[in-house]
Amino acid sequence: MIEARLFAYELLEELRRDLPFLDFSTLSLPTEEAEACVAAKAEGVLAGVEEAAEFLKLLGFVVTKRLQDGARVRPGDEVLCFRGPAGDVAKVERTLLNVLMHASGVATYTRRLVELARSVNPRVRVAATRKTLPHLRYIEKKAVFIGGGDPHRFSLSDAVMIKDTHLSLVPLERALSAPRSFIHRLEVEVGSVEEALRAVELGADVVMLDNMPPEDVAKVHEELVRRGLRGRVMLEASGGVDERNITLYAPYVDVVSVGRLTHSAPALDMSLEVRRPPAAVPVGLMGYGRLGSEVARLIRQDGELQLVGVFDAAPERCREAETAGIPCLSFEELVSKAEFIVEAASAEAVLQYGCAVVERGRHLVAASVGALTKLSPCGGSGLIFAVSGAIGGLDLVAAVRGRARHVVRKHGVAEASGRAEELFWRFPKQLNSSAALRLAGAEEVEMELRGDAPEEVIIHDIYLEHTHGRAHIHIENKARGTSSVTAAYSIYATLKNAVKLIKRRGRIVVGTFAVL
Repeated sequence: MIEARLFAYELLEELRRDLPFLDFSTLSLPTEEAEACVAAKAEGVLAGVEEAAEFLKLLGFVVTKRLQDGARVRPGDEVLCFRGPAGDVAKVERTLLNVLMHASGVATYTRRLVELARSVNPRVRVAATRKTLPHLRYIEKKAVFIGGGDPHRFSLSDAVMIKDTHLSLVPLERALSAPRSFIHRLEVEVGSVEEALRAVELGADVVMLDNMPPEDVAKVHEELVRRGLRGRVMLEASGGVDERNITLYAPYVDVVSVGRLTHSAPALDMSLEVRRPPAAVPVGLMGYGRLGSEVARLIRQDGELQLVGVFDAAPERCREAETAGIPCLSFEELVSKAEFIVEAASAEAVLQYGCAVVERGRHLVAASVGALTKLSPCGGSGLIFAVSGAIGGLDLVAAVRGRARHVVRKHGVAEASGRAEELFWRFPKQLNSSAALRLAGAEEVEMELRGDAPEEVIIHDIYLEHTHGRAHIHIENKARGTSSVTAAYSIYATLKNAVKLIKRRGRIVVGTFAVL
């Protein structure tokens, strides 16, 4: 979000104060890249991750992994990982940890109080106050929101709040006549049962019961109920509320405001772990069938890639992988160990696990391209790379769009014709190439599946018509069954290019392409 980037500029200024000249302690560090991860040392709720990531990007670091704000973490969980020059990593350590630890501490403490308060009143709000630290109001208020609390006022301009400071100078009636916009609520701070009842009778929208004991707060609530006035006013308890007594106030009010949410919440302990980046990029594989096993072979013979494991729901395929010396892991284990996940399983696997991959900051290389046409928008910092399959012409489609007709001939398959996106879910293993044309930008893809190809051959004919001309691409691929031999090589090439792009190991991007 743009708000996160705006706050990231505040963090740049904080770093400038911490680095007014030179950091002599880093002058002896190697000039090569290092990889660093912020690791949680306590259990809690994350906040400030988005702002921290934007801060690192502004400084030129590459963020390789990040958890979502609001995620629960346990000791040892990696919150945020990034790469950059070793000396620069050391320079940003304190600024980075300060914002993450403080914001996450606020979110964690807020969540604790919200859970306590709602255990006795599911509708009560736990709100912050304007007791925020200088320059940190944005991130503290956002952390309260992430923790499930209410940020309350952001500034003096957000509402009309009559406090004891005002009432020491003018009577309540005059204070209540202050000019205000139609959008403003009128809140009055009181210190006794009698003052609360009078403020309600004079038309206050919200009455803040300040530093009143729980028994008096209960009396205000009960008396308003007795007079039939409770439904027209919000009651807010404030002053001296913490985890020890919040359940005594919550049953009788609509809001409990707690200043210590922002000014005294204990930081969530974290540390920065720095290491040399691994020579080989960790890759995980979903699916160990005929296609997956061939992809695994290609990955294992590449010195720049490390196959950390396979996830496959079929026990017999797990046994095959382990016989080949590849660990068979659960999905969660695979995502925790690998930076890139290659899907060679099925369209259903993409729909079930695709967003879970990118939401954890990992990158997905999807062979079942057609499933991407129905995949819901995903959060997280991970990217999805769609494998183009065994066909060509995608650069041209991305450049000129147009209408495509794709004729696929395989040996002995059921024949069908129609629009690619409509046919895909009838033949999810046959039409990924057609879906790739659609995702590349073709305005319409008419697909024709024929079963008249010779054995061990798959033939593609792509006819493209556009405002600037027309094209015909003819491709013949060797096949095993109904799968192209080149499919595994296409997945492998896409993975290698994805690694080069993300890891900045390449500087030239060849051809036009579509980014969705």
